[in-house]
Amino acid sequence: MKRFLWSMVLVVLCAGALPLTAQTPIPAKPVDPHQAIPAQPVEPAAPAPGPASDTNVPGTTAPQVTLAIIADSSLRQVLQELAQSWADSKETNPQVPLTLTNAGTIRAKVEAASIWDVVISADIQDVKEMTRKGVLMADGQRSLARNTLAIYGRKALVKDDELEWFDLVGTEWKKVAMGNPEFVSSARVAQRALQKHSLADADHKSIYVYAPTEASALNIVERDQADAVFVYQTDLGTVNLPGFEALPISSDDAPPIFYTAAVSRLAKNPEMAHAFIDYCTSDPAKEIWKKYGFETN
Repeated sequence: MKRFLWSMVLVVLCAGALPLTAQTPIPAKPVDPHQAIPAQPVEPAAPAPGPASDTNVPGTTAPQVTLAIIADSSLRQVLQELAQSWADSKETNPQVPLTLTNAGTIRAKVEAASIWDVVISADIQDVKEMTRKGVLMADGQRSLARNTLAIYGRKALVKDDELEWFDLVGTEWKKVAMGNPEFVSSARVAQRALQKHSLADADHKSIYVYAPTEASALNIVERDQADAVFVYQTDLGTVNLPGFEALPISSDDAPPIFYTAAVSRLAKNPEMAHAFIDYCTSDPAKEIWKKYGFETN
């Protein structure tokens, strides 16, 4: 019996001495520097206290409702307020993540991966093309508001009532900032105006300094790296440079720019997306558009 017990002790001791085989670690994947960083969602205001419901039972959580929007960067301020106002009016307290960029990037992103419910573009031709490809739903598309193009530049040295903005390009204005016409909707309109006045040819090419958005183009002038800049009328209220003035551009040269909203074909919440677009054309929403200088019907 003693011999048996000693044998068992030896087995246990030997077993405990056996080395543990470690699992081979799996290396972490590096962060993709080109991966877009998700925009911070618009948080709804805290709801007022009310009667208890099933969703308030301890241990249960109501699913978070989300409406993802991608829109032109020129709508940053007005869209943040519109989204907040709309979210606050809903009992579901939805989150509204906003992705803001230029028109060309909107089209590229939406055609590549429809992770957004609502698309708001400043280029109607892009909207038509995405609809033709089946990326956007034709049903429920709405024109939300419009903007106009202006040019903000150094005042002419010689006062002349007959002087037009295009007379200063390449003469007193040696550098003119604008968005990149390949991506920025306002720059596409500006390019047509320049072409009309024979200012977009090779002889004038060196005059223009391009930027990815209207805001960054305006920043070039603020850094004193250009004498003028093509901007939206709604941007003029945010800048006041000494010796500069805003010059209007006629609608014959630069027609109004319309912001068109559509629901993505792969929207996760199509009914809510249609409801948000309808809200953006309501009377309360029109007051918000007007507050930021946009025109509505």
